[in-house]
Amino acid sequence: MALLNLGSSDPNLRTAAYNLLCALTSTFDLKIEGHLLETNGLCIPSNNTIFIKSVSETLARNEPHLTLEFLEECIQGFSASSIELKHLCLEYMTPWLPNLTRFCKHPADDAKRQKVAHILDKLITLSIEEVEMYPSIQAKIWGNIGQVSELIDMVLDSFIKRSVTGGLGSAQAEVMAETSVSLSAANVQLVARKVIWRLCRVIDKTCISPTSQLEQHIMWDDIANLARYLLMLSFNNSLDVARHLPYLFHIVTFLVCTGPVSMRASTHGLVINIIHSLCTCTKPVFSEEALRVLRLSLDEFSLPKFYQLFGISKVHSAATTAFRSAYRAAGERWIAVDRSFSLSNNDKERLTLTSLEAITDALLEIMEACSASLADCNWLQTWTALAKSFAFRYNPALQPRGLIVFGCIAKSIIDHDIKQLLRILVKALESFTDITLIDAIVMCLTRLQPLLRPESPIHKALFWVAVSILQLDEISLYASGLALLEQNLHTLDCQNTFETQSLDSIMLSTRDPLEWHFKQLDHSVGLSFRANFHFALVGHLIKGYRHPSPATVTRTTRILSMLLSIIAKPHRRDKFEVTPNNVAYLAALVSVSEEVRLRCHVKHQFGDINSAADSPLVDNFAVDNHLRMLSISGASSPVQPGPPSVKDLRDLPVNQRQKSLEVMDQSAMTAARMVRSPGTPGSGGSLRLKERSMSMPTRPASQAGSVPIRTDTETDSAYGSESPRLEPHPHPRVGGSVQERGSVSNDNNILLDPDILTDHVTQVLVLTVLATLVKYTTDENEVRILYEYLAEASVVFPKVFPVIHSLLDAKITNVLSLCHDKTILAAVQSIIENMISCEDTSQQQLHFLQSCGFGGLWRFAGFFTKSNCNAENVELFVNCLEALVETCLPLDETDHELSQYPSMLSVSSIAVSSNIKLSSSLTSISLSSPTEKGPANTPF
Repeated sequence: MALLNLGSSDPNLRTAAYNLLCALTSTFDLKIEGHLLETNGLCIPSNNTIFIKSVSETLARNEPHLTLEFLEECIQGFSASSIELKHLCLEYMTPWLPNLTRFCKHPADDAKRQKVAHILDKLITLSIEEVEMYPSIQAKIWGNIGQVSELIDMVLDSFIKRSVTGGLGSAQAEVMAETSVSLSAANVQLVARKVIWRLCRVIDKTCISPTSQLEQHIMWDDIANLARYLLMLSFNNSLDVARHLPYLFHIVTFLVCTGPVSMRASTHGLVINIIHSLCTCTKPVFSEEALRVLRLSLDEFSLPKFYQLFGISKVHSAATTAFRSAYRAAGERWIAVDRSFSLSNNDKERLTLTSLEAITDALLEIMEACSASLADCNWLQTWTALAKSFAFRYNPALQPRGLIVFGCIAKSIIDHDIKQLLRILVKALESFTDITLIDAIVMCLTRLQPLLRPESPIHKALFWVAVSILQLDEISLYASGLALLEQNLHTLDCQNTFETQSLDSIMLSTRDPLEWHFKQLDHSVGLSFRANFHFALVGHLIKGYRHPSPATVTRTTRILSMLLSIIAKPHRRDKFEVTPNNVAYLAALVSVSEEVRLRCHVKHQFGDINSAADSPLVDNFAVDNHLRMLSISGASSPVQPGPPSVKDLRDLPVNQRQKSLEVMDQSAMTAARMVRSPGTPGSGGSLRLKERSMSMPTRPASQAGSVPIRTDTETDSAYGSESPRLEPHPHPRVGGSVQERGSVSNDNNILLDPDILTDHVTQVLVLTVLATLVKYTTDENEVRILYEYLAEASVVFPKVFPVIHSLLDAKITNVLSLCHDKTILAAVQSIIENMISCEDTSQQQLHFLQSCGFGGLWRFAGFFTKSNCNAENVELFVNCLEALVETCLPLDETDHELSQYPSMLSVSSIAVSSNIKLSSSLTSISLSSPTEKGPANTPF
């Protein structure tokens, strides 16, 4: 009170305050250096701040035991004072603040620690309530406290408690976040390390009592508020970015696209500020190339694409959104919580795993560019260890993120790690409730496989893992399973696995020890690999044409083209040369690849379609023939190897006669083939993988054939059926193999060549693939192409063509009713005529396909829809995968079961059963610096 009133504007009051100070000094024997003498009538100038401050400094130095009481009185008188006296009060309070450490050194003296915490809390209240004094309080109080290293932890505890009490975006929380900047001004490295490490530790604590979403966790408020602190500190390198880069990137990847819109904008702003700090920091010094990458990244992260990845696609300016609450008039600045900080479903944008991949790849590029300039830089190893610790721990909210980040940034992998991932996949599949986790595991495996040692047996096993993922009939899992299959084939091809051995022999021998399990999976889907490997694989792949994602449709085409090269390798033949082994892939590609159509054409061409179509008899011809076909009665007979009962076309009434396919010209087909050739602009997009979005190396030269991309985006699916083993081959091959042609030119390379496809089962499967494609496609160009080949098939394979009657029936009816394309109509007319010419065996279709092991081919390759078979397939896959991991892959010393990996119970039951109680603040969390961190405690 004496010091405060020494600054009064009243001369008498100043004199009285001076005399009071003299009396106190004498009475309590206060050690004030210099002479104070109580005197009446003393004239004291109003500008005596330096004198008051010197007295306070002397007292603070010589009488530190008075600190708590002195500061209590200062704070109490602060609010009732004028602006001038408040400034004076801050001046003489400052020297006492470092003394607070003497009351915190002894943990046993809890009462004094509580008093210190109480004083800090009052100082925080001043910071929030004293709007006009806000800048001065920041500089005088918190700037000075920041210089006292021993106080930082306790101050941060108080800050976080107040932030959590107010809630994210509240006045209290925002003031605390801004105050952290003042706190760090004099001790950047220490404050940055403590804030970053607190956030890392609290994120780590979420694994103790996991929830399905991070926002639902009891620690969410701590996480969100600490993230705001990071944003405030990230400007001007107050986070000491170069020292803490792996921890910051770890935090970003785990918090991106979480929380309300302002929180998401804050995470985006944090990344921008981190990159900016790297660009502007003086130590370390980065190379010109690194700086170029950093500047490009600054521009890139500000693009709409990255706004969408960060979940702020509807935001005009991320910075404005992140600091929305700061744009208020001074008097109303801290009145209410900003709505942009409240979590609502309206603006919630979910993070996709592919988005997280893109963000991680972008951050990895920055880290690699900068680390190249530094000697002995271990940034990447630190970040990888952080991601891996979450990848192998059960946490529905964060484990998928850990898996994706680990897959993107890992530079080496051992068999044991892959086996652990497969074990986690088994656990995830057992309940099949967390599709995101399963998806993340598959995507992680896709990224890690190229890092495995070439001789690892896991490479070939992953082929069957990928195929089994496709069988689950789940849209998101199909896309990731297809990517895993592509990576698997590519990796094996780069290792020259297929140079001397065929794909089917390698893969079937891989699954031999588990044939009993795989046979059940084949049976459930209705596609038998043992009966015909190539058609079974194609049956799984052509479902990709019905996927809603254009990228997946493109990948389907790319894999089929890659398989053509792989199949041709051991035989050193042109990949487009039609053989019983590759005809399945050619048939699957013929409607989407101009190159396949040019190399594998039809033998019989259409005639003068225009003149035929212009005839008034055309429509009647088609409809009459179709109705006549439907009216044929009498028991249908199964397909026989002997000659069928074929009516001579000359016996048909003259008005129903159709021109023979042999005499028709190519006028219509020329128009049908007016598609841009591969490699020309606009042919569907480049098939090159973006360097940042895939870890696949450059494709081998054997796969160089380009395939135009189809843009089909249908969305749903059907499922497979029973599949008994294939019946004995009706036509044994001469000498055990098909007689090969001496030379093949483009003219005699016919896709549907009865001299090459001599086996009735192969003929039926080719026709079923073509019929299945035409059944489900909605693209008119594809329909036109497929009907052309089907019309050819009805001529060259008359004995087996009736097997696909029922597959074509509804589609043909639809074509005749609605289609006006003359080429399609002419092809359909030919098909109808040849269908009428043969005995109707449609009733035997399912029986025959099932006897071949392919009863599910046409159903599985349809649209993506939920099926009753799904649960059965999942169970069979779990059993098969478990047997694969535990019996077929080699053991090592570190192998053991995931005994501590909890069963996939509901998140709520896990939380209820947990005996661990978490504090809602960080006061109970033990702290240390990142450099002091011991090995992560993981359950594996």
